[in-house]
Order: sequence, then C-alpha cells, then structure tokens
Amino acid sequence: MNIDDLDLDYRLLRLFLTIYDQGSVTAAAVLLGVGQPTVSHGLERLRHVVGDPLFVRAGRGITPTAHAHDMAPRIRHMLEDMRSLTRIDQFDPNNPQHSLHCTIGANDYEAAVVLSALFACVQSLAADITFKIRPVRRKQDMVDKLRDGKLDLAITLDYGGNASDIMQRSLFDENVQCYFDPRFHPNPPDTLDRYCAASHARIVFDDDDEASAIDAALAKRGRSRRTVLQVATFDNLPRLISGTPVIATLPIRLADSVMAGYAVCRCPVVLPSYRFCQSWHVRNAASRSHQWLRDEIFRIARVIDVKKSGL
Repeated sequence: MNIDDLDLDYRLLRLFLTIYDQGSVTAAAVLLGVGQPTVSHGLERLRHVVGDPLFVRAGRGITPTAHAHDMAPRIRHMLEDMRSLTRIDQFDPNNPQHSLHCTIGANDYEAAVVLSALFACVQSLAADITFKIRPVRRKQDMVDKLRDGKLDLAITLDYGGNASDIMQRSLFDENVQCYFDPRFHPNPPDTLDRYCAASHARIVFDDDDEASAIDAALAKRGRSRRTVLQVATFDNLPRLISGTPVIATLPIRLADSVMAGYAVCRCPVVLPSYRFCQSWHVRNAASRSHQWLRDEIFRIARVIDVKKSGL
C-alpha cells in the first residue's frame, strides 16, 4: 500500500495527540465530539502512514509505543505552529515577552523632531523594542527599500507617489523660518532686501547642486541670494555658522532642537508648507507591533503640532 506522507493532515495529528493525552480511544472520541469508529478509523490510517502501531493494549486500556512517545512532543509543537498561521500575533508594549525590532528610514530632521521623542518614550516600556535608523536621500530609494524589506517604516517628506503597495499616513505640515546670530544682525533678515544681502547656508542632500525652492521663488521676483555654505545634514550646520553672520532658512520645528540658541524671524520669501508622512509596505499593514509603532509616531506628531500652534 502506497501512503503519501502528506496524508498527515492537521485533523489526523490532532486525533493522535488527543488519544495520546487521554490514553483512551473512547475518551478521545468524546473530547473530539465524534464517534468512536471515526477515531478508530483515523488511528488505523495514521498507523499505515507512520508504519508503527502507535498504541498497544495494556490491560483494559492502551499505552503509547516508544515511537508514539517520540512523536508526541514534535506533533504538539507542529500543531502550535499551524495554529499560529491562523491568528495575528498580539503586541503589548508593557509585556517583557513581546518584542519589536524595526528599521526606520529617516534623516536628521525627522530624528530630531519625531524619533527623539519616540525613543525617549519606549525607554519606559517593558517590551524588547529596538530601532535601526537609516538615511533616506531620495524618494525612489525609500520606496525600493520598503519593498525589499531593508526598511520597515520611513518618515520623510510626502513622496507624492501612487504605488499600490506603499501605504502612507500624514503626520504634520512644516514651514521654514530664518535662523541667525543677532550679534551680526541687529535688524532681523525679515525683509527681502536684508535677506538677499545676507550670506546664506543651505542643506543639499544629494550630490547635485540644484536650486532650492527658495532660489526659484527669488528668481521669479528678479532677486537672488549668495550661498556660502552647503552641508548634507542639519546637525552640522549650527556648529559651522556659529559666531558668523551667515543665516539659514530651515524648518520651524528645529528651533527647539538642532537650532536651539539661534534667533529666529519669519522668512520674507513666501513658500507653501510641505508635508511629512510615515510610509510602510503593505506586508506590515496588519502587524500588531507595527500598528502600535505607527500609532505612537502619529500620537507624537499630534503633540508636536499642538506645541507648534501654541494651543
């Protein structure tokens, strides 16, 4: 008789384990809610598949064979694995048995404004939560890394894409303002003339030296500014322009972190606000731990918004 190994299905393995635990075919039938002939037929089928009697007579009852004793713990573990396929794992940040290990794509602005608050928050939680922060320089780079699993989540400017496998949630809108050392600017650079007369520092993330939105807006008005310093990160800029007349036009939310200690004024170049979002691949959409993380980031973003509005 040719028996296929795949004849070992879930019901047959559960039947074996119930007989093993109950020590009786009759008791197993009662627990499973089926007739005794059904259990006896299943056991006979299992014997053929395994090639071992599995249970033998012992007085008025039955006792497992040595092979059945060997099978039982492995089948128990196998059934638990099979059950886990049909339920979504729960996540409790206050449960020390739960864990979340996440790689987040973010640059230093997002790290200063959002991730610093997130990291401080998780230190008081009992779950094993760890983060890896990776830079994201281009929108397509973010999408590619989310797709191939190199990133679990990204916090960036709205990438403006329509990829069906990338999900996104808005966090907040941001604007810019001027940062400067008041010792070198008794009159804040809040007029177009003073702004254009000043020396400027700017952030350039990519290797190419493209004109920024500010330069484009100035050009439309027949004006320009002189850029004397370009850096690739926000963190380096305040140290470099400290004690100089150089001004920087940067996001408002950096005033309490990266640019703390600098005087500020409105930017005389009117620009539209820009939106920051968190993005993730659909594979992580139903993950309880990832849902908790995304909700926590959104909560932090709402707190940030309230602080900015002064409400």
